[in-house]
Amino acid sequence: MKSYSETFTLDFNNLYKVDVVVKGEGIPLHLELKDPDQAYLDFGIVTVGGDVTKTVPIINKSKKPVTFKLLPSDKSQFSKCNVTFAPDGEMTLKPREVLPLEVRFNPKARLPNFNLDIMLEVEPNEPRKLMSLHGVSHGIELKLMDEVLAFGSVVKGSRLTKML
Repeated sequence: MKSYSETFTLDFNNLYKVDVVVKGEGIPLHLELKDPDQAYLDFGIVTVGGDVTKTVPIINKSKKPVTFKLLPSDKSQFSKCNVTFAPDGEMTLKPREVLPLEVRFNPKARLPNFNLDIMLEVEPNEPRKLMSLHGVSHGIELKLMDEVLAFGSVVKGSRLTKML
C-alpha cells in the first residue's frame, strides 16, 4: 500500500522517443461494520414462532468501490436455526456508501444456544468473519412420559386408574 510511479520510454525506429509516466496507488480495503460493537449480534431469547429482525449497517471506507459477497459460515446451520440475512449475493459499495444488512431470526422449534458467523468475501481474498450471531429459542413442549399404559386384567364392573 503505497504510491507507485514508473517511467518507460517508447522508441520509434530510433527517430522519435516518448517518455510515458505511469502512476498509481495501492490502497487498503476498508469494508467494515459502521458500528464495530455490532460484530457480536445477540438475538436473545426468542419464543417459538417469534420473529426478530436486526439491521446492521456496512460501510465502505475505501477510496474505491468494493465488490463483495456475504456468505453464511455454514448454510445447513443457518437453515436449521431459521436465520436469514439480506441482501445476499454479489454487491458493490461506492466509497462512503452504507449498506443496511438485515438479519432475521424466525424460530419454528425450540433451539439451544447457537453461534453462527456471517463471512465477507472480496475476490481474490479468502473469506473473513464479518460478524457473529447468537441466540436461543424457547417454547413449551409437552411429552408423555410413557408411550403405552398397560392396564393388564380388569374385572367387569370394576375400575383401574393409572396416573399419566
